[in-house]
Order: sequence, then C-alpha cells, then structure tokens
Amino acid sequence: MKALIVDDESRVRKAIQLLVRWEEHGITEIQEAANGQEAMEMIPAYRPSLVLMDMLMPLKNGVDLMKWIHEHYPDTKFIVISGHDDFEFVRNTIRYSGTDYILKPIEEAAINEAVDKAASAWRAEEAERRAAQQQHVQVNEYRPVYSEKLLTSLLEDPSAHAQVARRLKTEGIVPESAERVRLAVLQIDPSDSTLFERFGHHLDLLMFALLNICNEFLQKDGVGIAFRHFGSHHRIVILVWEQIGALTARLHDINDGIHRTLSRHMHFGTSPAGSYPGDMPKLYDKCLSSLASRDLTVLSHFIHDGDEVRSLAGDLPKALQFGSYEDSWKLAVLSGQPNLIADAVEAWTHEIRKTGVITPELLAQWDRDIERFANQVIYETAGAGSEPVHKLYREACSELESPNPNKYVFSLAEWQHYWTGLMNRLSSVLLSRTQSGGELIRDITDYIEQHYQNEVSLYEIASRFHVSREYISRKFKQQHQVNIPEYINRLRISKAKILLQNPALKMAAIAEMVGFKNEKYFSLVFKKQEGISPKEFRKRLTDFM
Repeated sequence: MKALIVDDESRVRKAIQLLVRWEEHGITEIQEAANGQEAMEMIPAYRPSLVLMDMLMPLKNGVDLMKWIHEHYPDTKFIVISGHDDFEFVRNTIRYSGTDYILKPIEEAAINEAVDKAASAWRAEEAERRAAQQQHVQVNEYRPVYSEKLLTSLLEDPSAHAQVARRLKTEGIVPESAERVRLAVLQIDPSDSTLFERFGHHLDLLMFALLNICNEFLQKDGVGIAFRHFGSHHRIVILVWEQIGALTARLHDINDGIHRTLSRHMHFGTSPAGSYPGDMPKLYDKCLSSLASRDLTVLSHFIHDGDEVRSLAGDLPKALQFGSYEDSWKLAVLSGQPNLIADAVEAWTHEIRKTGVITPELLAQWDRDIERFANQVIYETAGAGSEPVHKLYREACSELESPNPNKYVFSLAEWQHYWTGLMNRLSSVLLSRTQSGGELIRDITDYIEQHYQNEVSLYEIASRFHVSREYISRKFKQQHQVNIPEYINRLRISKAKILLQNPALKMAAIAEMVGFKNEKYFSLVFKKQEGISPKEFRKRLTDFM
C-alpha cells in the first residue's frame, strides 16, 4: 500500500512520518505534498491507497482535495488531521467518505488507530474489486480465441496458410469468396494511463471494447473482421475482403466510433491490396511500416499509408544523422560538465526540430545510434576493462524510463530529457573510473559532515557528484551499514550531545544548530536513537557532574 501526507507545515508531515507505524499497517511507500494542488498533481501517477490531509492549506484546501478525491479516485481512503474542531469540516469529511477526523496535536495512538481502520477498509474493498475484475475478465471467454489464433498464424506462418485458410472458411470466419484483401493495424498507446484507468488497467477489457467497435462497422456489411494479434498485446488487426478500396473511409468511421465511445482517436497503419492468404505476412509488415513512418508532428492525421508517405519523401529534408554530432557529445561527456552535456543534446534536438518531420522509426534509429555511441565511448575510454564499466552504466540508466516512439502524444522535450539523462550517467560512470567507490563515498561522507546542519538530500548528493542515487545509496550503506538519512541523523545527534553539555543553550537553539527545523522533531529523533529525551540526557549530565 502507498500513503500520501498532505500538509503545508513540514514539521507536521515529519511528525506523521514518525508517529505512524507504517509497516504494521502494510504501508510500504510514503510521499508528501505541501498543499492540495500539489497532491492533485501527484495522485494520478502515484495512486496512493491512503491520504492523510490537513484542512487549511494554500492553493487547494482540504475540502477541495477530499471532494476531488471523492470524484476522481473514490477507492482512495483519506483521514483528516486538523487543528480546527469545526462542524463544517467534519460534515464535509463524512460527506466525501473520509474515514476519520483527528485533531492536532496528533496523538500516536489515535493516528495509528485511524490508519489501521482506513488500511483495513481499503484492503477489504480491494479484494472485492479484484474479484469483480476477475468476473469482467471472464467476459473475454466469449471471444473466439481459437479464431484469433488462426488469423494470427496467417500473419506469421506461411507454411500453414493452406490448412489455416480451410479452417477459417469451414468455421465461417472468412468467406469462400475472399481472394483480394487489405489489412490495417490499430496500435494502442500503452502509456495512455487515463484510457487504461477507465478499464481498471485491464488490457483485455480495453481490447474487448475496441474489437466490439471495430467489428460493429465491419461485420454489419460482412466486409471484414477485426481480431487481436495473439502475439502483440497492443495491436488489433483489421482484415477486409469486400469493398477493399473503401478501407480508408471505413477506418475513419471506426475511428469516429471509438472517439464517441472512448474520447480517443486511434492510429491505423494500412496496407495495399494483396492475395489471400499468401500475401498476409507481407501486408501485415506494410501496416507496421506505415505506422513506423507516420509523422509524429502532425496531430490530426490518424490513417497512415506507408507508400503514400514514401512517395512524398522527395519533398522532405534528408533524415538527420547522429554520426555528425558524436564528436561534440563525446567532448561534453568526457568533460564531466552537466551544462555542456545539456548544450550538446540541445543542439542535436534543435536540428531535429528544424527537419520538420519526426517518425517513430527515426526516433528508434536515433536511440539505437546513441546507445551504440555510449558503448563505443566506454570501450575507447576503458579499453580491456570496459565490461565492468558497461555494467555500471546499465545500472545507472535503469532508473530512466525510455520514451515510447509509438506514443500518441509526441514530445521531443521528453526525448531530450531522456538523452540528457543517459549522457549525464555515462559521464558519471566514466568519472567514477578514476575515483574508486571507496574514494567517492569518503568524499560524500566529508560533504555530509560539512553540511549536516543544512537539508542534505540524496538527490542533491547525486547531482553534486554526478552519480546515480541508487549507486550512492548502495555503496554508502555497504561502507557505513546505514543509509544516508540515518547517518545524517546520527551525526546531528552526536553533535547535539556535545552542545547539551552547555546549560546556557536552549533546546530549540540546539535543534536548529544541528540541522533540525524544530525542537519537537529533534526530541523525537533523539529519543528514538538514544532511548531518552534530550532533556533527560542533559539532566543526567548535570546529576553526574
């Protein structure tokens, strides 16, 4: 389970982090937001099961947030933690199905009881949702899986064409008269999370809905059939054997039907006419080629004919070649300077924009070129010892999600950010060759000990030393047996114990001097580490003396 803490006071968020026994309630991930607006931006991607929220916050307050959650994410449980004993606040909490209303100051027993109740309710409802989804999935058993497999085999196995075609005709799936055919491929964007949410992130249900729409336009006139490609999760194939010249018009009708039902337009790649069943693999490849050659900068064109695109290619600029930019990228990577890397990638993407045409196949080719370039730089730099460096580079890049070249909503900025991230990690890995893991962690430790009074985050350290957060976390814990936040807290408490020997210093001043934002949080961390409060620690020192 995931939880989200929403409060405009960081000390309150930290107090909640410390007071709730998260693991006991089955909660493994916790994130924070400073107001309702920030929470609304985080929730669609983060999808917390539980939200703990304040009422009075800037931008969007607690009432705005609970109303929004109730409307858009009714499965999410929320608990209100407020400093105001206000009847209207309580009434709204009940109205929007909140599970509890807790008053500040927060009591450990009360908040853990509320979290346990909300988590238990969520788990029970989740079990019911899963059972309901399973029932929905069983709807797909009515689909002719057998015919789907047969039709797919026409696209992949020419040796079985004669036998499969006979079976399809015997089953009445493809008529005896089918001789000349055309194909189209509908390709779903797997990154369209909003669309997938409508179907409970169940691909089978989404495909079932799309197939119903397609076949409604095809089978009423007996002109063709739509089927799911058995080996490709996100593709639907349309086979027409009648009125094949009107395929484009019929696809527009299908797309209009999809838009009316799902508020989406889909992209279709089409083939020329060919013989059935012998030309089916070739026609299918033509459809995929049509999709791969579609111009991503044109937003309102959805039916793609690869031959038509290639006939216009003479009027387009020649595709940009990455090879002419390799030298500038290599210099930037070896410099170890993020700003130079960003400039090099910006120069490359600027030229891409100037070409005027960007296709999925070009993006895939450029991505392969950049991967080859990275491997080449590693080999040239590390020589015979390049294999460990290759492994380290792959690990550093594992946290980056590669953009999908077939994504419906294209963003060159997304690719620019991705390529910049790859090159920064390549630069960091090459830099680490001259600095062993032990030396790096010593430098990081020295930096923490010099800046422990300030907010020192893993993100800041990773950016400063040009190494991935995962690599730093792993190496730091190997050397110190604790993670970075715990090491910082231990260091702060050790410094605080020295300052506590001066009776003239107030607790709040000591807390601030060692890097804690308030006395209460300082006391909680101190007691968790030392077993006694700072005041008790000082008293024992006084008694001893």
